[in-house]
Amino acid sequence: MNTLEPFYFGPSGKPLWGCYHEPDTETRRDCAIVVCYPMGHEYIQFHRACRQLASLLCNGGYPVLRFDFYGCGDSSGDCGEGRIDRWLADISAAVGEIRRRCGSIKICLTGLRLGGALSTLAGAARGDIDAMVLWDAVVRGRTYVKELRSLQREMLQRAHLRPTSDENRQEALGFILTDHMLRDLEGIDLLAIRQKPANKILVIESHDQPDQNPLAQLLRNLRSEVTHRHLPNPQFWHWVEDFTHVPVPQQILQSVKSWITEVYP
Repeated sequence: MNTLEPFYFGPSGKPLWGCYHEPDTETRRDCAIVVCYPMGHEYIQFHRACRQLASLLCNGGYPVLRFDFYGCGDSSGDCGEGRIDRWLADISAAVGEIRRRCGSIKICLTGLRLGGALSTLAGAARGDIDAMVLWDAVVRGRTYVKELRSLQREMLQRAHLRPTSDENRQEALGFILTDHMLRDLEGIDLLAIRQKPANKILVIESHDQPDQNPLAQLLRNLRSEVTHRHLPNPQFWHWVEDFTHVPVPQQILQSVKSWITEVYP
């Protein structure tokens, strides 16, 4: 029977929350998975999907670590303290932790939206990530920030309460965006990376995004083996008023598992 263990790890004084999915010894595969969540409202919206993906992969024999970035979820720090450099260090801490627990040398980073962008940047900087799943990864930070601001305006138009100050200009659906964080986010440009982030990469596109094809081509040019799958569902990353109505994208979860199983049979 697979085991599930929540715990804290990482830097002293700034612990990160993690949840380790340990597969049965008899079915264990030679690859460990680190799940890198999206941020803000997308974290809440897809927490259940990330957990189901981790369980699905663990049942297939893969050790899996889900974790919260510093200042996010149940990790230490306030939501306004997040910075790109800190989050990249968190990914390295998660890779070190799962290697310590299961001894696997081969690592697959699975990142959703901003988690996909951070996975790409971390992989390019480290040079030792074997595989990567990029699910609707944020490619250009400026575009991402514009989307957040548009969703914020949409939410305020539909909300029962109206803003009473200018503070909401630095919020995105209830999550604080500091000036430092905005500058960090706007500085993301995956098309500018010059190092291969992983040997094998699955790019999943759930709605038409003009930057996903250039990303896949760039990764191929960097000599990554790239699979690009378009699995349409344009509503995934929209703001919804009732998160209980957010569907779990089983087709995408199964596609991720099938690809990882093909790469690590």
